[in-house]
Amino acid sequence: MKTLMFYSYKGGSGRTVAVANVAAAMAKLGKRVAVIDLDFEAPGLQHVFVAEDTEQFGSGVGVQQFLLGERDIEELSALGTIDMFGSTGPLRGNFIPKGAFLLYVLASPGVTDLSARAREVSPKMKGLLKALEEKHNLDLVVIDAASGLRAAFEVAINVSDEMLVFFRWSTQHVEGTIRVAKYMRMMKEFQTGRPIPYKLVASAVPDLEELRKEPENIGGPLLRSNEETRIKISDTLTECKAVPTEVFYEIPEMLQLKWRETVIVFDAPDSAYEGLAKKLLDSF
Repeated sequence: MKTLMFYSYKGGSGRTVAVANVAAAMAKLGKRVAVIDLDFEAPGLQHVFVAEDTEQFGSGVGVQQFLLGERDIEELSALGTIDMFGSTGPLRGNFIPKGAFLLYVLASPGVTDLSARAREVSPKMKGLLKALEEKHNLDLVVIDAASGLRAAFEVAINVSDEMLVFFRWSTQHVEGTIRVAKYMRMMKEFQTGRPIPYKLVASAVPDLEELRKEPENIGGPLLRSNEETRIKISDTLTECKAVPTEVFYEIPEMLQLKWRETVIVFDAPDSAYEGLAKKLLDSF
């Protein structure tokens, strides 16, 4: 079983929408997948998965209550997980191959602060992954990790095999992502924490072909800025000895997701999210 951590330094990167869609695409491709919402302070997967009206979400039980010892694994399984393609699952009716599976482990809607207990929570998180793997024969676990460098980041990175860092083409997002790359290098050099391999995913990438149609107006400066930023990212990744030393994947701007953040991989067979799922599976 492989565990992927979906992360962004800044919020608004499209990370949570990507988590839901990539996980659903992997199930569509025949994999057995679990998604765990570790964005404790601002969980949003329930909206993308359209799970707000489910009995499980209504129970208020989430993964952080298990991690804090307030619920055991049986209670979490019964009240805080959803078989997304099961008879009452929000994605029922969409075709997936026989044997494929997608489990959604919710975060409680109540605010939870793990800052002082992150180190004692990590072993419980490892126990949860082992229990889920044994019970559901999983191929993959996808973690929706909170943005920023805080307790939830530590909990997620301690159990993950690889990290995808999502960012938008904006100064705040790019500079934050570069900071993460340097932070990961520091962790490795000083042997603090648990550095893991990571790849960069650019989200909501503008249509460069449209920009090229207006080279004398706004298109030219934006294209130059885009190229300069790519060089800066590549130079930083080279300096940090990351692999690959360029953006791993790009998700184009999709207008429908500005108005309705949802799972689209069953309506759009060639979506960028399914492309990312395939590229990730090929890279394992």
